[in-house]
Amino acid sequence: MSLHDESNILVVDDVNTMRSQIKELLKGFGFQNITTVANGEEAKVALHAGPIHLVLCDWHMEPTDGMALLKYVRTHPQMKSIAFLMVTAESTQELVVQAIKGGVDDYLIKPLTRGQIETKVYTVLLKKRST
Repeated sequence: MSLHDESNILVVDDVNTMRSQIKELLKGFGFQNITTVANGEEAKVALHAGPIHLVLCDWHMEPTDGMALLKYVRTHPQMKSIAFLMVTAESTQELVVQAIKGGVDDYLIKPLTRGQIETKVYTVLLKKRST
């Protein structure tokens, strides 16, 4: 089994075009098991539905933003080991520190590039796989 076959990825973003763009990039890297949802509440349902190995989550969403979803994941024993990438246009040090304290594995700054996504996705999945 390869990393591509055994990784279930959840993409959470309230903008449909962003969800589609990220999903297509992940497919281009060889990942097949990709679920997309439009908000944090839908993400919670998906997280409980089956094993998820990586969450790529937009920070700014309603009613549940990415930071609230991160806290939700990190406080559930069966989910706390899920790799979590925050996707945001925010790059201020204060917000980055807040995300790190919240337990984020890494973050992606918009506008996203293929190389940036590829590097971060593989880095966090391989790191989680080896722990």
